[in-house]
Amino acid sequence: MSGLFDLNRALADNSEALFRSVRRLDEEHKLNQWDDLTFQFGPRSFLYADESRVLGYAETSQEAEKLVSKFGENYKKPPIPRGGSFYLIRTGREISRELVELGTETILDDEVFSLHYGHGSWEWHEDFIAKLRGSSHGLSIFEGAPGTGKTSYLRHLMGVLKDTHRFYFIPTATMGVLSNPDFIGFWAEQRRRHADRQFVVILEDSDAALMIRGADNREQVSAILNLSDGMLADFLRLQIICTINCKAADIDQALLRPGRLLCHRVFHRLDYPQASLLAQSHGKKLPAAQDYSLAEVFAGYEPKPIQRPRIGFAA
Repeated sequence: MSGLFDLNRALADNSEALFRSVRRLDEEHKLNQWDDLTFQFGPRSFLYADESRVLGYAETSQEAEKLVSKFGENYKKPPIPRGGSFYLIRTGREISRELVELGTETILDDEVFSLHYGHGSWEWHEDFIAKLRGSSHGLSIFEGAPGTGKTSYLRHLMGVLKDTHRFYFIPTATMGVLSNPDFIGFWAEQRRRHADRQFVVILEDSDAALMIRGADNREQVSAILNLSDGMLADFLRLQIICTINCKAADIDQALLRPGRLLCHRVFHRLDYPQASLLAQSHGKKLPAAQDYSLAEVFAGYEPKPIQRPRIGFAA
């Protein structure tokens, strides 16, 4: 059974039946949260529960189903409106992940989405969603200057695909984990535990990892190549989405090969009419300027005056 379960209450009510438990610690070794619990309710009857699913084991399928159904009736949390979520990849003694949940405001309806990203953006978005759902692995590249909405779009994407995809975020500072041999074992374990989901890996500000191969990034580029379109990709089935601030012309050409590259999208600054419409929808008025980034619209950015050529004769 999938869902969200109250593990603390389940443990309090069934402490005598607890067979095995795993509790995650933070870097200061303080108790954080239960990772999973296993209860034994009979000689050959076990129930495993983690943050989002319950599995029953018994001598017959009927007994196993009864275990799961009863647990769900007692401890499944009622559904609440929610946005998407992602798992922050952490490195240390071992590779782990930390759940980060997003608010419902990160999911945009079609009208608001078009205000944010301009004419034709909603049609592109629906086409991209279809590609993510229809492909087991591949590479997508989002190009654009800072503040043009790449991260906001990713938050929206996580909300749209929250029921079918799991998103993992690798910070720039830990990008080297891509070439860590233990990383394969981490993905294999995630795949075993969540076989019904499609996986998406987010590499934000990944310019250095995608640039033409050199001594400083050769391992990272090779790892992305193998994960996105190699024999390893057939096993792990990962979608990789990279955001960059550089131009696509600076990227290693092997990453742009048809069949590997699922999508290349350029996020542009909004021209003044489009930016003004977006600002008006939020009760703001923008000074005239050539263009705006999304960040500038919401931050109340004051542009420099437009320099217009003077016509006439100097005295």
